[in-house]
Amino acid sequence: MTSLKDQFDRDGYVVVRQLLSAEETDAYRGLLRRHSGLDDSDFSKRFARSGGWSKPDGVTSTPDFWPLIFNQGLLEVVRETLGPEARYTQHSDLHVHVGSVGWHRDSAHRAFGEGPDWDESRAPYLIARVAIYLQSHAESGSALGVIPGSHRQDESSRRAAGEVERGAKLLRTLRIKEQLPPLLRTRRVWIKTDPGDCVVFNQRLLHTGNRIRGPKYAIFLSYGAPNEHARNHRRYYLEDRQELRYGDYPPELAGRLRDAALYLETT
Repeated sequence: MTSLKDQFDRDGYVVVRQLLSAEETDAYRGLLRRHSGLDDSDFSKRFARSGGWSKPDGVTSTPDFWPLIFNQGLLEVVRETLGPEARYTQHSDLHVHVGSVGWHRDSAHRAFGEGPDWDESRAPYLIARVAIYLQSHAESGSALGVIPGSHRQDESSRRAAGEVERGAKLLRTLRIKEQLPPLLRTRRVWIKTDPGDCVVFNQRLLHTGNRIRGPKYAIFLSYGAPNEHARNHRRYYLEDRQELRYGDYPPELAGRLRDAALYLETT
């Protein structure tokens, strides 16, 4: 039987069904409604394109969501896929009714083979994005699209990156917005989730959301093996993406992270 680590290394993602209980799912959905000021009745077709509410650094900056960082079930998966010394890398978001954003990577250096994220001569790139969904596919029509293996530095990943870029360029030329690039050969997987399900994927993995047709609630976190890549990733959001207004770990959270061996230094 393939282990979670083997699957994560090979495909770039693993799916964890029912990470959260029904009670936990309802509670976090309620918190998202309270913090966003939106509920199911506020969903409209305009959200199916690119609208909705999002809060960058949302988990880190909002104490109501801190328990997710320390969720034991999630940490077991993270430590199995990234190693026992994995740390919280801060990259997080809260989403309500957020639809498609197009094919992309979440790493600091997103072009295939370019930049320090792709230099593994000193340390492996082991940073994972954690996506937790609080509604069903039937309710929202939401699915996470992934291109298996596109996090790796091999010919199939290079080919996938090229197809995505050519497709996106074509859509820009035709001035077509809000659609997914036409990938003609690359294999895609669409992950349909139920409330409380979680997808853990390599930050270099090509992935996308899709157009939604109903209310959607999601929470995103990030963890990484404590090496130069994870430190660079945290600095990228703290220093390079200033429009997102990331701040340092709040002092109380920093203490809890240290106690749990999850604190990540930036130097």
